[in-house]
Order: sequence, then C-alpha cells, then structure tokens
Amino acid sequence: ANEAGTVRALAKMVEGGFVFQGLKPVNWCFDCGSALAEAEVEYQDKNSDAIDVGFVCAEPGKLAQAFGVAALEKPVQIVIWTTTPWTIPGNQALNIHPEAEYALVDVGERILLLAEPLVEGALQRYGLEGEIIAHTSGAELELINFRHPIYERNSPVYLADYVELDSGTGIVHSAPAYGEDDFYTCLKYGMQQDDILRPVQSNGVFEPELEFFGGQFIWKANANIVAKLDEVGALLKHESIKHSYMHCWRHKTPLIYRATAQWFVSMDK
Repeated sequence: ANEAGTVRALAKMVEGGFVFQGLKPVNWCFDCGSALAEAEVEYQDKNSDAIDVGFVCAEPGKLAQAFGVAALEKPVQIVIWTTTPWTIPGNQALNIHPEAEYALVDVGERILLLAEPLVEGALQRYGLEGEIIAHTSGAELELINFRHPIYERNSPVYLADYVELDSGTGIVHSAPAYGEDDFYTCLKYGMQQDDILRPVQSNGVFEPELEFFGGQFIWKANANIVAKLDEVGALLKHESIKHSYMHCWRHKTPLIYRATAQWFVSMDK
C-alpha cells in the first residue's frame, strides 16, 4: 500500500508537468558504469598531461576595440591551461574573470592574450620573450569569439567568478559536459541542453563519429589530442604533472565529471 501510494503521487506529479528529463554533471566511473555519490569519491595522486593551448581570435576587430587599439596586425591566440586534454573536443566556450586585468602580449609572429598577473610566468613556461602592448578588464571581452583549435566552430568568452589567477593563464577552457562550473555557466549564457556536446560514452570511449579521436579511450586519447594540437600550431607547452585527483572508492580508478540524462521534479512551478 505504501509503494502504491508513492506511485500514485509520482503519477500526479507527471500529470501536472513537474517531472522532466535533463542533463546533470555527475561523478562518473567507467568501471562501475554509473554515477557516484560524493561519499563514494576519494582522492589519490595521478600523473596528468598539463597543456597550454591557444585559440585564435575569430573577431580581431571586436578584440582590438575591447583593448582600445586601432587594429591587430598579427594573429591573436587566447591561451588556456588544462590538465585534461581529453576535454578539448568538448570545448564550447572560454571563461575569464570579469574583474581581472587581461593583456595582449606581442611575442613576435603572434600575440598572446593572458591574464596580466600571469604573463611573466606564462612566458617563462613557453620559453618566449614578449612585450605587453595593451590591457583591458575581463568584462570587456565578453562574448568575443575564438576559434576551436581542432574543429570548425567558435568558442565565445563567458564571464565567470570562479576563474582563478594564482596559476595557469587566467583563462579556463569550458567543456560544459565535463565540468560542473562549465555546465552551469553555459546554461546561464543561454546554451540549450540539447546543444551540449557529449562525445565521451559511458565506457570512457569517444563516440565513433568524433573526428580524429573516435573510438579511442579518453586516457589513451590524451597523447593523440596533444599531438594534434601541436600539429595545428595551438600547443604552447606540454608537461606531465602529479596532482591529487578524484578516484572511485571501489575500483581505485580515475573518475570524470560527465553530464548524463537524469530525471528531475521541478520545484519552480
């Protein structure tokens, strides 16, 4: 009788239009083949590929205006730093801090866009010398488009307060299917859930249709993605680092954030 009452209550919620299916980023274990609760996650050291990647500006006129310069005579790359190369195929945006200062740095054949406090450390990492030619606040860069380094699509700049300025480049690459902050920021900017790219299947293998990396297990695909970025001139730095990373408490294997279809009861009706 108790279970029947539960089913009847659920039926009333369905009839009222309260129950819907949507995406939600969750901790995902390939070995379990399912989502994990926070209590099922533990942290262990993991070796990862840390990469700095440049996205070429698709709207140099708008970028020049944002920095208050007449024109940009060289190609400009906004640079991201990440320890998850496998998420690059799922990139759909770039996040910057609205209140941070960003700089254009002339390094010779091209111009790099970096957070101003991190310019010196980034140039040392890349083995480059450069000169800051202009600077602006992050808020001025909102919605300017940059080209994805591998695929024929753009990545717009979205503002996000969670972007940190203590390391990296001050720009975060956003793959909404594979990061909780990324997911909600993209939705805030109007991205529809059906538009979110989800090339990683439940077993950790890229879907067969994904160009260049289809059918590859994501951890093994990391090296191929790094090589492809280098081939197209987007890779500024690649190194291996050891850091604390989330693992499954049962299998002791690395987890990922993965947006999966879940059922919800709407509380805002």
